[in-house]
Amino acid sequence: MRFRFLKISVSIDLSYWIFLFLVISSVGSQYIEILLWASVFTLSILVHEYGHALVALFFDAAPEIVLQAFGGITHFNALYLTSKQKFLITLAGPLFQGLLTLTVYLLLRFNIFNSYLLQYLLYITMYLNSRWLLLNLIPIAPLDGGWLLRYILEKLFGYTGYLASIIIGLVAAAIAIPFLYLQGYHWFFIMQLFIAGWHYCKRWQQARKW
Repeated sequence: MRFRFLKISVSIDLSYWIFLFLVISSVGSQYIEILLWASVFTLSILVHEYGHALVALFFDAAPEIVLQAFGGITHFNALYLTSKQKFLITLAGPLFQGLLTLTVYLLLRFNIFNSYLLQYLLYITMYLNSRWLLLNLIPIAPLDGGWLLRYILEKLFGYTGYLASIIIGLVAAAIAIPFLYLQGYHWFFIMQLFIAGWHYCKRWQQARKW
């Protein structure tokens, strides 16, 4: 499936639909609940990725969004981008998602809508985005928090900063995995951290060879 919106191409891989089915199938038995959760889940990912993509478009980096298993990714041409521009592109995703979460919270806080269905929709949106935002800011790549930390530490300390970002990422994953499990996060969040931690272990092994 492919469409274009705001001059940005979006493609949805088959693996995303399978992933979505596995995640959403546990939220309830009513079709309307499943439909609402699936819609909010997908739109929330798109809001986050459009944050990245719109800033990349501003820098003429030809962004393209792909939804796939475990979420979404924004591809862009980073060849002529500065480190600062890459940092801003990465930061924009969490900022857009944070703005969405704050907006929905205020709508619920001041009881703007009286409709139960709309309030339930807003609750789902706040629940998913607040949890996803917290996860995404954990300082381990490929989560945005990991890339942001790496940009900052490399800018300040060079290669030493890169090594520090690996160590911090491994410690963060070791703390976050049991914490998120105890907080009742879905299995796919936990799996993302396991995969990220495994990649960081590989990076650390490679770094020690130099």
